[in-house]
Amino acid sequence: MSSSHSIGLLSVGAAALLAANVYVRRPEAPPQVQTLPAMAVDHLKPTSTEVKAPAESGASTEGPSRGLSRGVTATTSAPPAFQWASVESSDYKQYVANLRAIGFPEELIRSVIIADIDKLYAPREEALKVKPVPHDAPMAQRQSYPTAEKMERILQLREVRLEKQAVLQEILGTYVPREILRAPMSRNYEAYEYAIGLLPPEKRDAVQLIQENEFVADDMQKIQYPNHADELEAYRRSYEARNQSLMEILTPEEFERYEMNTTPAGTELARRVIGMEPTEAEMLAMFRVAYEYWVATGGVYGRWRANPVPSEQIAAAEQRLEAGLREALGPERYLDYQMATSDTGQQLRNLAARYELPRETLAQAFELQKEAEGVSKTIASLNRGGASDHQASGNLAPLQIQLADLEQKMQQVLGANVWQAWQDGRKHQVDLKP
Repeated sequence: MSSSHSIGLLSVGAAALLAANVYVRRPEAPPQVQTLPAMAVDHLKPTSTEVKAPAESGASTEGPSRGLSRGVTATTSAPPAFQWASVESSDYKQYVANLRAIGFPEELIRSVIIADIDKLYAPREEALKVKPVPHDAPMAQRQSYPTAEKMERILQLREVRLEKQAVLQEILGTYVPREILRAPMSRNYEAYEYAIGLLPPEKRDAVQLIQENEFVADDMQKIQYPNHADELEAYRRSYEARNQSLMEILTPEEFERYEMNTTPAGTELARRVIGMEPTEAEMLAMFRVAYEYWVATGGVYGRWRANPVPSEQIAAAEQRLEAGLREALGPERYLDYQMATSDTGQQLRNLAARYELPRETLAQAFELQKEAEGVSKTIASLNRGGASDHQASGNLAPLQIQLADLEQKMQQVLGANVWQAWQDGRKHQVDLKP
Protein backbone atom coordinates (compact mmCIF):
# COMPACT_ATOMS: atom_id res chain seq x y z
CA MET A 1 0.00 0.00 0.00
CA SER A 2 1.40 3.42 -0.91
CA SER A 3 1.09 6.58 1.18
CA SER A 4 1.22 10.24 0.11
CA HIS A 5 3.40 13.12 1.22
CA SER A 6 2.86 16.69 0.05
CA ILE A 7 5.95 18.19 -1.57
CA GLY A 8 6.03 21.88 -2.43
CA LEU A 9 7.39 22.24 -5.96
CA LEU A 10 9.49 25.22 -6.86
CA SER A 11 9.58 26.82 -10.32
CA VAL A 12 9.60 24.26 -13.10
CA GLY A 13 9.57 26.65 -16.05
CA ALA A 14 7.35 25.68 -18.93
CA ALA A 15 5.45 23.17 -16.81
CA ALA A 16 3.89 26.15 -14.98
CA LEU A 17 4.32 24.55 -11.57
CA LEU A 18 5.23 27.73 -9.72
CA ALA A 19 4.36 27.37 -6.01
CA ALA A 20 2.24 24.27 -6.74
CA ASN A 21 1.85 21.43 -4.28
CA VAL A 22 1.68 17.92 -5.67
CA TYR A 23 1.37 14.61 -3.90
CA VAL A 24 4.21 12.24 -4.56
CA ARG A 25 3.41 8.60 -4.30
CA ARG A 26 6.04 7.00 -2.11
CA PRO A 27 7.52 3.71 -3.23
CA GLU A 28 7.09 0.56 -1.25
CA ALA A 29 10.02 -1.69 -0.45
CA PRO A 30 10.23 -4.47 -3.03
CA PRO A 31 10.89 -7.95 -1.68
CA GLN A 32 14.36 -8.00 -3.26
CA VAL A 33 15.60 -5.18 -0.98
CA GLN A 34 15.91 -7.52 1.97
CA THR A 35 18.63 -9.59 0.29
CA LEU A 36 20.15 -7.31 -2.35
CA PRO A 37 23.88 -6.66 -2.57
CA ALA A 38 24.99 -3.11 -1.87
CA MET A 39 25.08 -1.85 -5.44
CA ALA A 40 21.92 -3.53 -6.75
CA VAL A 41 20.35 -0.16 -7.39
CA ASP A 42 18.34 -1.24 -10.42
CA HIS A 43 16.12 -3.35 -8.18
CA LEU A 44 15.26 -0.47 -5.87
CA LYS A 45 12.40 1.16 -7.75
CA PRO A 46 9.42 3.40 -7.07
CA THR A 47 6.03 1.72 -7.28
CA SER A 48 4.95 3.43 -10.49
CA THR A 49 5.43 1.15 -13.51
CA GLU A 50 4.67 3.84 -16.07
CA VAL A 51 7.92 5.21 -17.55
CA LYS A 52 7.64 8.45 -19.52
CA ALA A 53 9.94 11.29 -20.36
CA PRO A 54 9.14 14.62 -18.68
CA ALA A 55 6.22 16.30 -20.45
CA GLU A 56 7.12 19.22 -22.65
CA SER A 57 4.91 22.24 -22.40
CA GLY A 58 2.68 22.81 -25.34
CA ALA A 59 1.49 26.17 -24.10
CA SER A 60 1.37 28.92 -26.68
CA THR A 61 3.65 31.86 -25.97
CA GLU A 62 1.79 34.06 -28.45
CA GLY A 63 -0.09 36.94 -26.80
CA PRO A 64 -3.27 38.75 -27.96
CA SER A 65 -3.10 40.11 -31.54
CA ARG A 66 -2.18 43.72 -31.97
CA GLY A 67 -4.72 46.13 -33.49
CA LEU A 68 -7.87 44.26 -32.44
CA SER A 69 -10.98 46.40 -32.48
CA ARG A 70 -12.62 47.27 -29.17
CA GLY A 71 -14.90 44.52 -27.90
CA VAL A 72 -13.09 41.69 -29.74
CA THR A 73 -11.61 39.09 -27.40
CA ALA A 74 -8.50 37.12 -28.37
CA THR A 75 -8.39 33.46 -27.42
CA THR A 76 -5.36 31.36 -26.50
CA SER A 77 -5.11 27.66 -25.77
CA ALA A 78 -4.52 26.70 -22.10
CA PRO A 79 -1.33 24.80 -21.27
CA PRO A 80 -1.84 21.08 -20.73
CA ALA A 81 -2.24 19.95 -17.14
CA PHE A 82 0.93 18.66 -15.55
CA GLN A 83 0.97 14.88 -15.13
CA TRP A 84 3.11 13.61 -12.26
CA ALA A 85 3.19 10.17 -13.89
CA SER A 86 5.44 11.70 -16.54
CA VAL A 87 8.10 12.22 -13.88
CA GLU A 88 7.89 9.00 -11.93
CA SER A 89 9.92 6.06 -13.11
CA SER A 90 10.36 2.46 -12.08
CA ASP A 91 14.11 3.12 -12.03
CA TYR A 92 15.39 5.34 -9.18
CA LYS A 93 18.24 6.79 -11.22
CA GLN A 94 15.84 7.74 -14.02
CA TYR A 95 13.46 9.15 -11.39
CA VAL A 96 16.24 11.43 -10.13
CA ALA A 97 17.12 12.47 -13.69
CA ASN A 98 13.48 13.36 -14.34
CA LEU A 99 13.25 15.43 -11.17
CA ARG A 100 16.38 17.32 -12.15
CA ALA A 101 15.04 17.86 -15.66
CA ILE A 102 11.94 19.69 -14.42
CA GLY A 103 13.96 21.92 -12.12
CA PHE A 104 13.64 20.29 -8.70
CA PRO A 105 16.25 21.75 -6.29
CA GLU A 106 19.04 19.27 -5.61
CA GLU A 107 18.50 19.47 -1.86
CA LEU A 108 14.84 18.53 -2.28
CA ILE A 109 15.74 15.62 -4.56
CA ARG A 110 18.15 14.32 -1.94
CA SER A 111 15.48 14.61 0.74
CA VAL A 112 12.93 12.71 -1.36
CA ILE A 113 15.28 9.88 -2.28
CA ILE A 114 16.85 9.54 1.16
CA ALA A 115 13.40 9.40 2.75
CA ASP A 116 12.39 6.64 0.32
CA ILE A 117 15.49 4.53 0.87
CA ASP A 118 15.36 5.06 4.63
CA LYS A 119 11.84 3.68 4.58
CA LEU A 120 12.95 0.63 2.59
CA TYR A 121 15.77 -0.19 4.98
CA ALA A 122 13.95 0.68 8.20
CA PRO A 123 12.70 -2.86 8.98
CA ARG A 124 16.20 -4.33 8.73
CA GLU A 125 17.70 -1.57 10.85
CA GLU A 126 15.03 -1.70 13.53
CA ALA A 127 15.51 -5.43 13.96
CA LEU A 128 19.18 -4.88 14.84
CA LYS A 129 19.00 -1.72 16.97
CA VAL A 130 19.51 -2.05 20.70
CA LYS A 131 16.17 -1.16 22.21
CA PRO A 132 16.26 2.22 24.02
CA VAL A 133 15.66 2.33 27.76
CA PRO A 134 13.04 4.82 29.02
CA HIS A 135 14.56 8.00 30.42
CA ASP A 136 12.82 7.49 33.75
CA ALA A 137 13.93 3.90 34.20
CA PRO A 138 16.07 3.02 37.24
CA MET A 139 19.77 3.87 36.90
CA ALA A 140 20.71 0.19 36.85
CA GLN A 141 18.61 -0.25 33.70
CA ARG A 142 19.81 2.95 32.01
CA GLN A 143 23.49 2.00 32.30
CA SER A 144 24.00 0.10 29.07
CA TYR A 145 26.98 -2.19 29.58
CA PRO A 146 28.47 -3.93 26.52
CA THR A 147 27.88 -7.60 25.88
CA ALA A 148 29.11 -9.82 23.05
CA GLU A 149 25.54 -10.13 21.74
CA LYS A 150 25.03 -6.34 21.68
CA MET A 151 28.32 -5.79 19.89
CA GLU A 152 27.46 -8.38 17.23
CA ARG A 153 24.11 -6.72 16.53
CA ILE A 154 25.75 -3.30 16.34
CA LEU A 155 28.26 -4.53 13.76
CA GLN A 156 25.47 -6.12 11.72
CA LEU A 157 23.59 -2.84 11.84
CA ARG A 158 26.64 -1.05 10.49
CA GLU A 159 26.78 -3.45 7.53
CA VAL A 160 23.16 -2.66 6.69
CA ARG A 161 23.84 1.07 6.87
CA LEU A 162 26.94 0.75 4.73
CA GLU A 163 24.84 -1.03 2.12
CA LYS A 164 22.18 1.69 2.29
CA GLN A 165 24.82 4.42 1.98
CA ALA A 166 26.27 2.75 -1.13
CA VAL A 167 22.81 2.50 -2.70
CA LEU A 168 22.08 6.17 -2.02
CA GLN A 169 25.42 7.32 -3.41
CA GLU A 170 24.88 5.23 -6.54
CA ILE A 171 21.42 6.73 -7.10
CA LEU A 172 22.36 10.36 -6.34
CA GLY A 173 25.87 10.27 -7.75
CA THR A 174 27.30 12.15 -4.76
CA TYR A 175 28.51 11.60 -1.20
CA VAL A 176 25.84 10.78 1.38
CA PRO A 177 26.83 10.75 5.08
CA ARG A 178 26.12 7.73 7.26
CA GLU A 179 24.91 7.84 10.84
CA ILE A 180 27.77 7.05 13.18
CA LEU A 181 27.76 3.69 14.94
CA ARG A 182 26.80 4.03 18.59
CA ALA A 183 28.25 1.43 20.93
CA PRO A 184 26.68 0.66 24.33
CA MET A 185 29.03 2.84 26.40
CA SER A 186 28.24 6.54 26.68
CA ARG A 187 30.29 8.91 24.48
CA ASN A 188 29.92 12.30 22.86
CA TYR A 189 28.88 10.76 19.52
CA GLU A 190 27.59 14.12 18.26
CA ALA A 191 31.11 15.55 18.57
CA TYR A 192 32.48 12.75 16.39
CA GLU A 193 29.81 13.30 13.74
CA TYR A 194 30.56 17.03 13.77
CA ALA A 195 34.31 16.49 13.42
CA ILE A 196 33.88 13.97 10.60
CA GLY A 197 31.56 16.38 8.81
CA LEU A 198 34.34 19.01 8.76
CA LEU A 199 36.72 16.72 6.88
CA PRO A 200 37.01 16.58 3.08
CA PRO A 201 34.23 14.29 1.78
CA GLU A 202 36.69 11.81 0.28
CA LYS A 203 38.18 11.16 3.75
CA ARG A 204 35.04 10.93 5.84
CA ASP A 205 34.07 7.30 5.32
CA ALA A 206 37.57 5.99 6.08
CA VAL A 207 37.87 8.12 9.21
CA GLN A 208 34.42 7.09 10.39
CA LEU A 209 35.23 3.39 10.04
CA ILE A 210 38.47 3.80 11.99
CA GLN A 211 36.72 5.71 14.74
CA GLU A 212 33.87 3.22 14.97
CA ASN A 213 36.32 0.33 15.18
CA GLU A 214 37.92 2.04 18.16
CA PHE A 215 34.50 2.35 19.82
CA VAL A 216 33.96 -1.38 19.36
CA ALA A 217 37.45 -2.26 20.60
CA ASP A 218 37.04 -0.04 23.66
CA ASP A 219 33.70 -1.60 24.59
CA MET A 220 34.89 -5.15 23.97
CA GLN A 221 37.93 -4.55 26.18
CA LYS A 222 35.62 -3.76 29.06
CA ILE A 223 34.31 -7.31 28.70
CA GLN A 224 37.71 -8.92 28.18
CA TYR A 225 39.63 -7.13 30.95
CA PRO A 226 37.74 -6.93 34.26
CA ASN A 227 40.89 -5.60 35.93
CA HIS A 228 41.00 -1.81 35.60
CA ALA A 229 44.76 -1.56 35.05
CA ASP A 230 44.67 -4.19 32.27
CA GLU A 231 41.66 -2.58 30.64
CA LEU A 232 43.29 0.88 30.76
CA GLU A 233 46.43 -0.45 29.08
CA ALA A 234 44.34 -2.14 26.38
CA TYR A 235 42.48 1.15 25.88
CA ARG A 236 45.78 2.99 25.49
CA ARG A 237 46.95 0.52 22.85
CA SER A 238 43.71 0.61 20.84
CA TYR A 239 43.63 4.41 20.92
CA GLU A 240 47.23 4.66 19.74
CA ALA A 241 46.41 2.25 16.90
CA ARG A 242 43.48 4.49 16.01
CA ASN A 243 45.73 7.55 15.97
CA GLN A 244 48.25 5.84 13.72
CA SER A 245 45.53 4.87 11.24
CA LEU A 246 44.04 8.37 11.25
CA MET A 247 47.42 10.01 10.65
CA GLU A 248 47.85 7.87 7.54
CA ILE A 249 44.73 9.53 6.09
CA LEU A 250 44.67 13.01 7.57
CA THR A 251 47.18 15.82 7.33
CA PRO A 252 48.75 16.92 10.66
CA GLU A 253 46.47 19.97 10.64
CA GLU A 254 43.35 17.88 9.98
CA PHE A 255 44.30 15.40 12.68
CA GLU A 256 44.83 18.15 15.27
CA ARG A 257 41.47 19.71 14.51
CA TYR A 258 39.80 16.32 14.65
CA GLU A 259 41.30 15.73 18.09
CA MET A 260 40.27 19.19 19.24
CA ASN A 261 36.67 18.55 18.20
CA THR A 262 36.40 15.02 19.65
CA THR A 263 38.56 14.63 22.76
CA PRO A 264 37.11 15.80 26.08
CA ALA A 265 40.08 18.15 26.50
CA GLY A 266 38.83 20.04 23.44
CA THR A 267 35.06 19.64 23.68
CA GLU A 268 34.98 20.69 27.33
CA LEU A 269 37.19 23.68 26.53
CA ALA A 270 34.82 24.69 23.72
CA ARG A 271 31.86 24.50 26.11
CA ARG A 272 33.57 26.67 28.72
CA VAL A 273 34.65 29.47 26.37
CA ILE A 274 31.33 30.00 24.58
CA GLY A 275 31.04 33.58 25.82
CA MET A 276 34.58 34.35 24.67
CA GLU A 277 33.80 33.51 21.02
CA PRO A 278 37.38 32.48 20.16
CA THR A 279 38.67 32.37 16.60
CA GLU A 280 39.77 29.01 15.19
CA ALA A 281 43.43 29.99 15.67
CA GLU A 282 42.77 30.94 19.31
CA MET A 283 40.87 27.71 19.88
CA LEU A 284 43.74 25.63 18.53
CA ALA A 285 46.25 27.53 20.67
CA MET A 286 44.16 26.99 23.80
CA PHE A 287 43.60 23.32 22.96
CA ARG A 288 47.34 22.65 22.76
CA VAL A 289 47.86 24.07 26.24
CA ALA A 290 44.74 22.36 27.61
CA TYR A 291 45.81 18.97 26.24
CA GLU A 292 49.20 19.27 27.92
CA TYR A 293 47.34 19.95 31.16
CA TRP A 294 45.10 16.94 30.50
CA VAL A 295 48.07 14.59 30.23
CA ALA A 296 49.99 16.16 33.13
CA THR A 297 47.04 15.63 35.47
CA GLY A 298 46.74 11.92 34.67
CA GLY A 299 44.53 11.96 31.58
CA VAL A 300 44.85 9.06 29.14
CA TYR A 301 43.53 10.15 25.73
CA GLY A 302 39.76 10.39 26.24
CA ARG A 303 39.74 9.56 29.96
CA TRP A 304 40.12 12.30 32.52
CA ARG A 305 42.71 11.57 35.25
CA ALA A 306 42.73 7.85 34.54
CA ASN A 307 46.12 7.68 36.23
CA PRO A 308 46.23 9.05 39.78
CA VAL A 309 48.81 11.81 40.26
CA PRO A 310 49.87 13.76 43.39
CA SER A 311 47.90 16.88 44.23
CA GLU A 312 51.02 19.04 44.04
CA GLN A 313 51.55 17.83 40.45
CA ILE A 314 48.00 18.90 39.59
CA ALA A 315 48.56 22.31 41.22
CA ALA A 316 51.76 22.82 39.22
CA ALA A 317 49.96 21.79 36.01
CA GLU A 318 47.22 24.33 36.71
CA GLN A 319 49.80 27.09 37.04
CA ARG A 320 51.38 26.06 33.73
CA LEU A 321 47.92 25.97 32.15
CA GLU A 322 47.13 29.56 33.15
CA ALA A 323 50.59 30.80 32.14
CA GLY A 324 50.34 29.00 28.81
CA LEU A 325 46.90 30.41 28.07
CA ARG A 326 48.02 33.93 28.99
CA GLU A 327 50.98 33.65 26.63
CA ALA A 328 48.96 32.11 23.81
CA LEU A 329 46.14 34.64 23.97
CA GLY A 330 47.77 37.86 25.10
CA PRO A 331 46.50 40.02 27.99
CA GLU A 332 43.32 41.30 26.30
CA ARG A 333 41.99 37.95 25.12
CA TYR A 334 43.18 36.18 28.26
CA LEU A 335 40.90 38.51 30.20
CA ASP A 336 38.04 37.45 27.93
CA TYR A 337 38.93 33.83 28.60
CA GLN A 338 38.82 34.41 32.36
CA MET A 339 35.51 36.22 32.04
CA ALA A 340 34.01 33.34 30.09
CA THR A 341 35.28 30.55 32.35
CA SER A 342 34.41 31.91 35.80
CA ASP A 343 31.13 32.72 37.51
CA THR A 344 32.53 36.04 38.68
CA GLY A 345 33.61 36.95 35.17
CA GLN A 346 30.26 36.08 33.66
CA GLN A 347 28.41 38.10 36.30
CA LEU A 348 30.66 41.11 35.81
CA ARG A 349 30.37 40.87 32.06
CA ASN A 350 26.58 40.91 32.33
CA LEU A 351 26.82 43.90 34.67
CA ALA A 352 29.09 45.73 32.22
CA ALA A 353 26.67 45.10 29.36
CA ARG A 354 23.73 46.32 31.44
CA TYR A 355 25.42 49.57 32.47
CA GLU A 356 27.63 50.00 29.38
CA LEU A 357 30.84 50.01 31.41
CA PRO A 358 34.12 50.66 29.57
CA ARG A 359 36.37 47.64 29.11
CA GLU A 360 39.06 49.22 31.29
CA THR A 361 36.55 49.53 34.15
CA LEU A 362 35.49 45.92 33.67
CA ALA A 363 39.11 44.71 33.75
CA GLN A 364 39.89 46.65 36.95
CA ALA A 365 36.74 45.42 38.67
CA PHE A 366 37.49 41.81 37.71
CA GLU A 367 41.02 41.89 39.13
CA LEU A 368 39.83 43.53 42.36
CA GLN A 369 37.00 41.00 42.76
CA LYS A 370 39.33 38.04 42.16
CA GLU A 371 41.69 39.33 44.86
CA ALA A 372 38.79 39.94 47.24
CA GLU A 373 37.52 36.38 46.71
CA GLY A 374 40.96 35.01 47.50
CA VAL A 375 41.08 36.96 50.77
CA SER A 376 37.56 35.81 51.65
CA LYS A 377 38.55 32.16 51.14
CA THR A 378 41.54 32.61 53.45
CA ILE A 379 39.33 34.17 56.13
CA ALA A 380 36.82 31.32 55.81
CA SER A 381 39.63 28.78 56.08
CA LEU A 382 40.94 30.37 59.28
CA ASN A 383 37.47 30.42 60.76
CA ARG A 384 37.10 26.72 60.05
CA GLY A 385 40.56 25.84 61.36
CA GLY A 386 41.54 24.68 64.83
CA ALA A 387 43.63 27.69 65.77
CA SER A 388 43.03 29.34 69.12
CA ASP A 389 40.80 32.40 69.31
CA HIS A 390 43.80 34.59 70.05
CA GLN A 391 45.80 33.25 67.12
CA ALA A 392 42.81 33.42 64.76
CA SER A 393 41.99 37.00 65.71
CA GLY A 394 45.60 37.99 65.15
CA ASN A 395 45.55 36.52 61.62
CA LEU A 396 42.06 37.63 60.73
CA ALA A 397 42.37 41.31 61.58
CA PRO A 398 44.75 42.31 58.75
CA LEU A 399 42.84 40.15 56.27
CA GLN A 400 39.56 41.81 57.16
CA ILE A 401 41.16 45.23 56.73
CA GLN A 402 42.52 44.14 53.35
CA LEU A 403 39.09 42.86 52.27
CA ALA A 404 37.40 46.11 53.30
CA ASP A 405 40.02 48.09 51.35
CA LEU A 406 39.43 45.97 48.22
CA GLU A 407 35.68 46.45 48.46
CA GLN A 408 36.14 50.19 48.78
CA LYS A 409 38.34 50.25 45.67
CA MET A 410 35.75 48.17 43.83
CA GLN A 411 33.06 50.71 44.74
CA GLN A 412 35.23 53.58 43.48
CA VAL A 413 35.87 51.79 40.17
CA LEU A 414 32.22 50.92 39.54
CA GLY A 415 30.55 53.96 41.03
CA ALA A 416 27.95 53.94 43.76
CA ASN A 417 24.94 52.88 41.67
CA VAL A 418 26.65 50.07 39.76
CA TRP A 419 28.36 48.88 42.95
CA GLN A 420 24.99 48.58 44.66
CA ALA A 421 23.59 46.67 41.68
CA TRP A 422 26.62 44.36 41.84
CA GLN A 423 26.06 43.69 45.52
CA ASP A 424 22.33 43.13 45.06
CA GLY A 425 22.88 40.78 42.15
CA ARG A 426 25.40 38.62 44.00
CA LYS A 427 23.08 38.28 46.97
CA HIS A 428 20.06 37.35 44.87
CA GLN A 429 19.36 33.63 44.82
CA VAL A 430 17.30 32.35 41.90
CA ASP A 431 14.87 29.56 42.72
CA LEU A 432 14.02 27.49 39.65
CA LYS A 433 11.77 25.03 41.46
CA PRO A 434 8.22 24.82 40.08
